[in-house]
Amino acid sequence: MLETFFQDLKIGFRILTKEKGFCALAVSVLALGISGVTTQFAVVNGVLLHAFDFPGSDRLVDVQVVDRENFDPNNFRSQMLMADYSDMRENQKSFEYFSGYLNGSTVNLTYRGQPKRLTGGYVTEEFFHSLGVNPVIGRNFVASDNQPGVTKAVLLSDSLWQSDFGADPGVLGEAIIVNSAPGEIIGVMPPKFNFPQNEQLWIPLFTEFPVRPRNHTTPNFCAILGKLKPGVSIDQAQAEITSFAQSFSQQYPDTNSQFSLGFVRPLIANFTPPFITGLLLIMLAFCIGVLLIACVNVMNMQFARATLRAKELAIRSSLGATRARLIRQMLTESLLIASIGAVFGISISMWAIEFRDAAVHNASNPIPSWMRFTLDVEVLVVVVFATTLSALISGFVPAWMSSRPDSVEVLKEGGRGNTSRSVMVVSRGLVVFQILMTCILLIVSMLQLQSIRNQQNIDFGFDTESVLAGRMGLMQGDYPENVDRRLFYDKLRRELKATGQFESVSITGRFRMVFAGNGPIEIEGKQYQDESDRTLANIENISPEFFKTIGLKIIEGRDFNENDTDQNEPVAIVNSSFVNKYLSNESPIGQRIRTINGNGTNPGPWRRIIGVVPSVRMQGPFNNQVGEEGFYIPLFATAFGTVPEEPQAPRFGTIVVKPRGGQNPTGMVSQLQSLVNVVDPNLPMYFVETPQASLDSFMTQGRLVGQMFLVFGIIAVVLAAVGLYGIMSFSVNQRTQEFGVRMALGANNSSILNMVMRQAGIQLLIGLVLGLGVTLGISIAFDEQLANNLNEISSRDPLTYIGVALLLTMVAAVSSFVPARRATRVDPMIALRAE
Repeated sequence: MLETFFQDLKIGFRILTKEKGFCALAVSVLALGISGVTTQFAVVNGVLLHAFDFPGSDRLVDVQVVDRENFDPNNFRSQMLMADYSDMRENQKSFEYFSGYLNGSTVNLTYRGQPKRLTGGYVTEEFFHSLGVNPVIGRNFVASDNQPGVTKAVLLSDSLWQSDFGADPGVLGEAIIVNSAPGEIIGVMPPKFNFPQNEQLWIPLFTEFPVRPRNHTTPNFCAILGKLKPGVSIDQAQAEITSFAQSFSQQYPDTNSQFSLGFVRPLIANFTPPFITGLLLIMLAFCIGVLLIACVNVMNMQFARATLRAKELAIRSSLGATRARLIRQMLTESLLIASIGAVFGISISMWAIEFRDAAVHNASNPIPSWMRFTLDVEVLVVVVFATTLSALISGFVPAWMSSRPDSVEVLKEGGRGNTSRSVMVVSRGLVVFQILMTCILLIVSMLQLQSIRNQQNIDFGFDTESVLAGRMGLMQGDYPENVDRRLFYDKLRRELKATGQFESVSITGRFRMVFAGNGPIEIEGKQYQDESDRTLANIENISPEFFKTIGLKIIEGRDFNENDTDQNEPVAIVNSSFVNKYLSNESPIGQRIRTINGNGTNPGPWRRIIGVVPSVRMQGPFNNQVGEEGFYIPLFATAFGTVPEEPQAPRFGTIVVKPRGGQNPTGMVSQLQSLVNVVDPNLPMYFVETPQASLDSFMTQGRLVGQMFLVFGIIAVVLAAVGLYGIMSFSVNQRTQEFGVRMALGANNSSILNMVMRQAGIQLLIGLVLGLGVTLGISIAFDEQLANNLNEISSRDPLTYIGVALLLTMVAAVSSFVPARRATRVDPMIALRAE
């Protein structure tokens, strides 16, 4: 058997070397399809399947306590009250390690007199033991490091150690300033380790965030990383966490009454929200679709090739070759073509995987460093599977249909036999399928491209290039009290205005001028039966002159002033979208609104509306859940809970300045930092940029996704054009005698051209109707899931459907015209000679 296989390989290789044109085209087509699937599976594998490369990573889980009545596993914040975590930590039995952490946090580090803002992780002492990772120099955290008030122990990432500390082992034990408090470097983590996100250093959690009582006005939260004990399942651990949650809800009804359900899931789910998972799987399905189109293309080429080899197959059959022997020979040739295609496909994939890995990690908004795309064993298994499947799909049906020709008919010169007519029927059906698949893929591609373009081209509602914004973190060491932070913000505004370089200066709580807060709201006088009655709205804390700074004029009422504090009277300013949606039949001035938790607890104070402003995009391009409705409260106001005795200044704030006319905001970055350092020499600013630059940074990954959809869409169109051209050429060759007869009987060139183009048109029409119908059905069936992945465009956008139909019509017309034109040049005498 093995000897026969090698014999078939030798024969197949000899045949393919004589058919260089067919071989090159078939290999190229399959290489494109296989490379697409390989590249995208490497991404899925690196993000979803084998993201973690830690010992026992299959036992790492995310732990949460959630609202039993209103829990949505696809949309919730994965954090727990630290008080709950502290109690569970002491008594749990299901976990080998039960560690708390906060990632992606601001850390102000001063080393040898140089202040710098870094991205850090706050973790408990078990954190790195959970991952099985230890410092390469120095020591790990211990319990005594994780206590409030002690000197902050600091572990550096290898990249920070290399870049800022010159890879000097002597930094161990050096004194530093961490968030304005004394710190000490105790170790350096291994190269390329930046877990959980892209942390540059790590600090014990409780030294920065001591556990607060549950009834504290601002209780603190943390995420939980658990490592299950060997033999303990997720369901068993979840049952234990649920028992804790139920106990807490009974002991502490004021804070925990709603949170009586434990939820445990694989840790990777905390880093891959549903829309990311959905997008990755859509792209993988897209690539599989491209591979199917490639296989159908090669299948049609094989049909045409089998027709040309009809005499050879008939002779071999007459000499005693069985049908199974002929099929095996042709499948071996198909496997050889697919294997060569796989070799080229892997070569393309190696470059594409390396390019995508570098692009997403070097972007201004990079993905976590531990999500790596590589051509590993699992990916190579997929390559083998895709290659074998390609060989079977593209080769079996042609081999089956062409392996039993009518020998007598075929051996006559020009004879085609019944097999050729059957082949034509199947080939036309395959073209319909190809158009159907291309239609679906193009619609998906166009929708994703338009969604990303909509995000990039959103109208913020103000000039995003005319202002400059910078983020600041006022840490506990230098600003321990509210009054300290209030005095700083007030002084900073005065000092910046006094320079005469800015038309206006303001401060907001919004992160990078993109992410405002949001939450459920109530309007006084309206009845709310349950949570579903309450609507979400955007909320932003701002100082006076914020609207002047970004160029908004008050529509009705007035702006905030320095006397607007919750202690005097809680007030708010709403935007026009809020008025139009909730207060359209009445004047908003004087009405009252308040924020409230989703479960109806911890309401904020009733706020009198004192003004209305134009709507802006308070969440930037990320408004899918909330919309544009929003309102503003004074900078030192509190959104939830009762009014405190004194104004509450935020620990983090964004300074927003509008330079005087003629000055370019982007050219004032270092100047703004210097002016801030006049007020506080040890305060580093970060994300100092225009709002437009912030948007561009956030959209980096989206642009990469869009480029991938564009590339795959172009490949699908090219394959469709090649396939349609091939089948029309095949059809013309098969019908040469028919055209000769028709022309001998008086048919002119125009009628022959119309006949061929009409055949192509029928196939196109059937393919388009099926493709548009299937896509429409999918969009209806998965409307909610698709809405989460599309920005400001419907999955049933009619212009997209029409545009794809017109594009495929144009491609089909161009691809069919050349074969149709060739049909009009048939010489009737040559065509009829064999008859």
